[in-house]
Amino acid sequence: MPLRLQLTRTMSLVFFAGFVLAAGVYPLRDSWLPAILLAYGALLCWRPALWMLALPALLPAVDLAPHTGWFFLEEIDLLLLLTAGFCYWHLAPARLPRFPPLFTVSLALLVAACGIGLWRGLQPLPAIDANAFNNYLSPYNALRVGKAWLWALILLPPLKRAAGPGLEGLQRLLVPGMLAGLLLVSCAAIHERMLFPGLLNFASDYRITAPFSAMHTGGAALDGYLALSFPLLAAWLLGRQSPARQMAAMVLLPLALYAGLATFSRGLYLAYALAFAILLGVPLSARLREVGAVRFARRYWRTALALLLVVLLLGWMLDLVFRSSGYRGFGAALALLAATLLLSAQALRPAVLICGLVCGLALAGLLAWLLPAFDPPLALLKPPYLLFICSALAFAAALLRARVMLPLAAIAFAGLLFNAAWIAYHHAGEPTLMPSAGLLLMAVSPVALNLARRKPLWRPTRRLLSHALAGALVLAAVVPIVNGYYVGERFATTSGDLATRVRHWNNVLAVMDDDPATVLLGAGLGKFPSLYFWRNPVHEVPPAYRYLDQAGNRYLRLATADYPAGYGEMLRMLQIVKVQPATPYLLAVDVRNGGPPAFLHVNLCERQLLYPQGCVAMPLRQIGGAPAWQRLQLTIAPSELGRDGAPVQLEISTEGEHAALDIDNVSLRSAVDHRELVRNGDFSEANTWWFFSSDHHHLPWHVKNLGLNLYFEMGWPGLLAYAGMLGSACAALLRRSRSTGHGVPPAVWLASLLAFQAVGLFDSLFDVPRITLLFMLVLFAAALSPATPPRSVRS
Repeated sequence: MPLRLQLTRTMSLVFFAGFVLAAGVYPLRDSWLPAILLAYGALLCWRPALWMLALPALLPAVDLAPHTGWFFLEEIDLLLLLTAGFCYWHLAPARLPRFPPLFTVSLALLVAACGIGLWRGLQPLPAIDANAFNNYLSPYNALRVGKAWLWALILLPPLKRAAGPGLEGLQRLLVPGMLAGLLLVSCAAIHERMLFPGLLNFASDYRITAPFSAMHTGGAALDGYLALSFPLLAAWLLGRQSPARQMAAMVLLPLALYAGLATFSRGLYLAYALAFAILLGVPLSARLREVGAVRFARRYWRTALALLLVVLLLGWMLDLVFRSSGYRGFGAALALLAATLLLSAQALRPAVLICGLVCGLALAGLLAWLLPAFDPPLALLKPPYLLFICSALAFAAALLRARVMLPLAAIAFAGLLFNAAWIAYHHAGEPTLMPSAGLLLMAVSPVALNLARRKPLWRPTRRLLSHALAGALVLAAVVPIVNGYYVGERFATTSGDLATRVRHWNNVLAVMDDDPATVLLGAGLGKFPSLYFWRNPVHEVPPAYRYLDQAGNRYLRLATADYPAGYGEMLRMLQIVKVQPATPYLLAVDVRNGGPPAFLHVNLCERQLLYPQGCVAMPLRQIGGAPAWQRLQLTIAPSELGRDGAPVQLEISTEGEHAALDIDNVSLRSAVDHRELVRNGDFSEANTWWFFSSDHHHLPWHVKNLGLNLYFEMGWPGLLAYAGMLGSACAALLRRSRSTGHGVPPAVWLASLLAFQAVGLFDSLFDVPRITLLFMLVLFAAALSPATPPRSVRS
């Protein structure tokens, strides 16, 4: 057996042994994770290369920290150990794609910077105790942050092998895997909004977290993931793709767009806008180089200017319609404009069209006059909505055989015109008249232009139809959300929030040591939360928790926050419990206070991660200083909690000035069958089954800038290495965009990478391991070039 193969198989056995050890200590009880691991292992045993399809889908979606309480050793580590084990067992020599020289040098520098940052982050190395692997203030937080960089390096050889010499694996496996993950995350975000604020409630300040538990201290894990994965949709929307892929992308587009816009994140909005600009600008610049700028301008400037004006006018008009007539008028307007677009692509005869429009308007007016005269008891829809739907169905049926049924299409189109205006008027009255008039004028204009030119306005190819449908879906998602109250509030506070971020960045630099080693090499991986806790120049004391042992008994100590502004952000210990509605429960807890008086909050709430609703609370108690434990208990009956399927969590927190409470023996027991719902209520297993949230004031937990975070943790070597890798990848993508070829369009990779950087302007994304790993996989894939063809042997 060759030495290289022996080495890779030895590494494989090491990874499998690590998986066995990790699975032996990880809390797998009452979860789907064993089934997921078994199915994933079987998949890799059958086809190891399929890791590049399955893993990008599982990494963002499988996050069990709110259930298990574990966020140092995570479920993704089990998945990654399995991946590395199977891939390295089958890692045979082959022709592999390559990186640009600058990228390779920068990667080597990044490896060195990570190693130095890990060592510095672990100092001073403390003894392993109950708080070593469950607290961001622990020096072992360096292992949690550093593992993402290590996993990226471990997966690099399997990534090159699965990509193939011609990079065909990226289009076949990686992009579908990323889009599958995007689908799962988008569905999770939509489900969360359905359970809590409501799908169409854009006035609430509710901020979704989807499956990303790392947002329990704020941050932008969801924003960074969406910025990274959303532009990859263009790989299935642009170019020559199969109808199945384009249809799948059309379904995913509004879901992912809604999930992104519903974050109300200004950084993500900037990322989406930048991605759209790159996806349009890079192909356009390539076309300019191909045709010539002067020739291109002479040939297409009128078309480009007209298209730009139409898009701006269309967006403005739809915004007016939504403001005046809400979702009903907006939906009718979209359907009407779609019908206009389809009708303008037909060969229209003036006499037939005009007669059809006149007859259709007369019929619609007659029905509008007759239908309100009676109200059938079994009516499901009011007359304007019923007539609009009937007109739309008739229009669609007529277009299927447009040559012989064009008069029916004209009549149905007139019905759509009339009933769209009627729907708006029925909903909001006279204020809708002017927007409706503008909408009808815009709807009729393409048809009139068709008649004036005496030929179809455009040819409905599959490519143009897909682009038009994508544009309509974007407008359908964007217009309602940007008109929401909370979006306006977010942008109104932009200048103040930016000033707060700049002050925070100055504070970040202030907590670093000023010795030459720290200035050059950084403070160390995962070091920011602890340094800010002890050294921040604004004299804030963030909330904290510790597990303590006394006479063989372990308990939890919750310390309150102390901020100069006078508010205190409570740190909440959470556990998901499965309560039954209208069932009485006995809630009990032991509490002790060895310092200033403090208030104890014990609540049972519906909560995804950050925002509680429908809470049932134990009466607020002030706990005075006393050395003895007190037993508090109360019978509660959560009549509505969990009835709609929302997760229910037990939360414990403290409030007071310079105070701390000791908590032990937490119990939630059914009064009917005395079944215990709380697991590890005595904290003998430390954080197992307990998760914490400190989300209101998140600056103590995050650097809030990607570049500054790199410098803080890895110094100038890490920052320069990252800049070199990113710059090299972007330069290679721009060079590739000048030539046509198969595979993922370079503009798609470029949009993904730079959109991620846009979110990173205001958030430190690399403190979330799964986000770091996903980004590095995409960066590696974007930087790869096809393998060099083998040299022919001369005789």
